[in-house]
Amino acid sequence: MFLNDLRFAFRQFYKNPGYAFAVILTLALGIGVNTAVFSMVDGFMLRRLPYPEPERLAALVVHKQGVGQRSGKPFTDDDNSFDGATWQLLKNNVTGVTFASYGISNGVNLKAGADAGGAVRYVHNTRVSAHYFDVLGIPLYLGRSFSEQEDVQHGPPVVVLSYKLWQSTFHSDPKLIGKSIDLKGEPYMVVGILPQNAVTPTNADLFTPLQPAPTGECGGNNCGIYVRLKPGVSWQQVNAQLNHVHLPDFSEVETRNHGQAWIYARPMQRELAGDMHDEVSALMLAVSFILLIACANLAGLTLVRISRRTPEVATRLALGATRFDVLRQLWVENLLLALVGAAAGVFLALLILSGLRGFLPEWMIPIGGFHLDARVLAFTFGASLITSLLFGALPALQTRRVDLRSSIAAGSHAVVGSAGRTRQWLIGAEVALTVILLAAAGLLVRTLIHLESVPPGFDPTNVMTAKVSLDDARYRNSAAFQSLMQKSVAAMRQIPGIQSAAVGLSVPYERGLNEPIWLKDGQHAGAQDGSSVAYVTPDYFATLRIPILAGRAFTDSDSATSERVAIVNTSFAKQFYGESSPLGRHFVSGDSNGTVFTIVGVVSEIAKKPGMAQDAPISHEPVYYLATAQTPQGLANGAHMWFQPSWIVRTRGHIPGLTESMQRALAEADPNLPFSGFYSMQQILDEQLQMQRIQVLLLAVLGSLALVLSAIGIYSLVSNLVVQRTREIGIRIALGSTIEEAMIHVGSSGLMAAGAGLAAGVALSLIAMRALASEIYGVKTHDPITFGAVLFTLALIALVASFLPTLRISRIQPADTLRTE
Repeated sequence: MFLNDLRFAFRQFYKNPGYAFAVILTLALGIGVNTAVFSMVDGFMLRRLPYPEPERLAALVVHKQGVGQRSGKPFTDDDNSFDGATWQLLKNNVTGVTFASYGISNGVNLKAGADAGGAVRYVHNTRVSAHYFDVLGIPLYLGRSFSEQEDVQHGPPVVVLSYKLWQSTFHSDPKLIGKSIDLKGEPYMVVGILPQNAVTPTNADLFTPLQPAPTGECGGNNCGIYVRLKPGVSWQQVNAQLNHVHLPDFSEVETRNHGQAWIYARPMQRELAGDMHDEVSALMLAVSFILLIACANLAGLTLVRISRRTPEVATRLALGATRFDVLRQLWVENLLLALVGAAAGVFLALLILSGLRGFLPEWMIPIGGFHLDARVLAFTFGASLITSLLFGALPALQTRRVDLRSSIAAGSHAVVGSAGRTRQWLIGAEVALTVILLAAAGLLVRTLIHLESVPPGFDPTNVMTAKVSLDDARYRNSAAFQSLMQKSVAAMRQIPGIQSAAVGLSVPYERGLNEPIWLKDGQHAGAQDGSSVAYVTPDYFATLRIPILAGRAFTDSDSATSERVAIVNTSFAKQFYGESSPLGRHFVSGDSNGTVFTIVGVVSEIAKKPGMAQDAPISHEPVYYLATAQTPQGLANGAHMWFQPSWIVRTRGHIPGLTESMQRALAEADPNLPFSGFYSMQQILDEQLQMQRIQVLLLAVLGSLALVLSAIGIYSLVSNLVVQRTREIGIRIALGSTIEEAMIHVGSSGLMAAGAGLAAGVALSLIAMRALASEIYGVKTHDPITFGAVLFTLALIALVASFLPTLRISRIQPADTLRTE
């Protein structure tokens, strides 16, 4: 029976190849994008992590909720960063887990040794505590992990190498264990080698002890915590122990924000997904709209085909076939098309994922990459089955209303009216979903335009920057640090074509170092607050052409023996001194051992990634600048653990071989100090807005695909109406109706369906766009420009798609129609 249905289905597709091709192509697009995105969902949220018993792994997180003191709006916040004091408190009070801590990954300088020609390499380092590899469940290939004695402040310098670094740089030397290598300007003893296929959350080249404590790197909230359940302990027991840990700032949340705060264990799968958890969830929802639009299109196509096959269905029923036989035949045809479409969709998904691997940054790719594993293929198969049910359900119901006598007598016209109305509802649903996707894409485009339009506050043209890791023992004393600054900048100025050169801890568009400050005078005298800080050489503002609005810039006379001075930006001046002039005011910087700085200048705000408020990817925030010659060495050493200072040059135009010339100039000051990378200001901006650009691109592609499918749906609706109503149109024209009236009469069906969809789509979008509130900046979720553009575009497409097929009406001959009658 099934084989007969299958053979009959193939004969039907052979007779109607255009219909089969349209269905398979639509399914391939709908299922292909869904399969590709589900592969991302699988990688970030479902695939088992490559660690032993990953369900026993978690990260500790502080959850806060309450009412914002300034905004007056409810807020929730989950923070996975802790300080050293909290680390010790948790270890002493939570006994059900094994603890491990990790710091921020950074780049360091590694001297490869005599065997590799003594070259200095830039490698990625992650600082981790003792038991880090034990908690992850990664046994070392050679040697051991860090001991408790090594994981204390001022402990011995030791290092664990990745297998790849050990193989590429040290030629897989098994005798390297116990020997010293030159790392960060001092000898580090190699104590362990990771196995070849080891996967760590940061994928670093090497690991050094974090040495978490209330001071040093973990003096602020800069360290994360992983935990593994001990045998016989459950997560409920651990969370109960965590509920008894009360941090000092919890009381502030309760009193100032009228809320509450607690620490909980977040599953490792969710922790490693990070921000991508919400991103891929939203993307999965968006592509599900594409599949629904495809199903609506296919249901419409199938309705038309069923209406044309009404005489055939009626004849089969008259000859003794049951309605179940007819329905089974239709389901077999739909299922066959769905499976072929799914196979084409898998091929399309492979192409999409191949493109994404080369397009997405490393942090947006899950551990293990993207794969079409058994779970993804099962999703594809399930999606094809559901799709066949969805686009076959309405046509199947249509056959239940077939009347044998009238259908055989009237042919396909017996169900035209009913099928047409159903198709109009389907088109309306397509358009409504398309409005939502286009509105989301439009808001993200407007957000990107806003962020790119933030006044830079400097001149980015003809500027090249280069970064260097100064997390190096040779530059932890002031004399060596100052000598490097002076000699390297002087050498940079000698490069032909260089107009000016400078060094800064950070440059525009980048996030700066956050530091506490104590105000000594002014309207907030005695208050403690925070600000971004950067040390800079005297020509920093001139090189970047940042305007000096009041006072003066730094000069060579601002030395270690002169009065300590600072320059602030206008945000700093307004926030801490209001309308009064900040010149001559005083404050104390966090790591300056009580040194008082006098404000001698005010500069323009520069666009940067905020580190304090984090209210947008690019905005303005308070910043104060210190002269490199007067920067407290403790502040510089602490900053160098997380930040790489930038050497900045302004050129008079294009200089061939500029990067090589800059490296040679740096080598004059230190031949063992490599630049880690070279960046124009546009590249730095692009990196900060990377997520926004990817969001715009992906949603724009999905919105365009939805728009094309909707246009095809409207076109095919009107086109089939012209074909099915040729007799009626011919009679109307014969009775005196004009061709234009007939075109408007038929084309209005598509316009009415689109109009209903536009109205429903706008109403749904106003609700749905609230979910995008955290992703858009500088524009409202109900932005009239965005919605106006979406409505105009869709209305125009609907108008063209509705009236283009009605041009066939001009070729209808009333006499031929009447003669046929």
